[in-house]
Amino acid sequence: MIYLSRHGQTDWNLFKRFNGCTDAYLNQTGIEQARLQAENLKDVSFDVCFCSPQTRARQFCEIIYKGSAIFDDRLAEIDCGEFEGTEETAEAMALFWKAIQSGDMGTENIEAFIKRNCDLCEIIAAEHKGQNILVVTHAANTRVINWFFNGRPKGYDFGKPVVEKGEFITFENS
Repeated sequence: MIYLSRHGQTDWNLFKRFNGCTDAYLNQTGIEQARLQAENLKDVSFDVCFCSPQTRARQFCEIIYKGSAIFDDRLAEIDCGEFEGTEETAEAMALFWKAIQSGDMGTENIEAFIKRNCDLCEIIAAEHKGQNILVVTHAANTRVINWFFNGRPKGYDFGKPVVEKGEFITFENS
């Protein structure tokens, strides 16, 4: 089984700020979300854990997983470029989605972002079949990973959240 988890809440999440590369920390709510998931997952024996190297994901991972995690740059959040730290208004979100189509305004190109996440998913699918895998990452990454393990459906909405802050979803890993 693959357990895909999004890190818990940060202050930037709370105040609806674009947060890609800036190293934010979990706030008290985020820490409590991690503790809750640690309790929910206490009876699961994981064979391997992959985690974003960013602090908010690492903090979350260290609370829910007591083993040695693999910190993989492919699980880092999408680079928000000039949007980093600004408010996620409807207008700003529309501009951001336009910018990531080509990597304008210092953002990461969405195709490159999808590729780096899918590259890791292919390794997980090929090398860890039948194992219990924990993946701790960010909102945008969870959308791509969900897309990958659900068969890459056509018309998939990459803007729609699939995992709320501090929660997880699962996929068969057979």
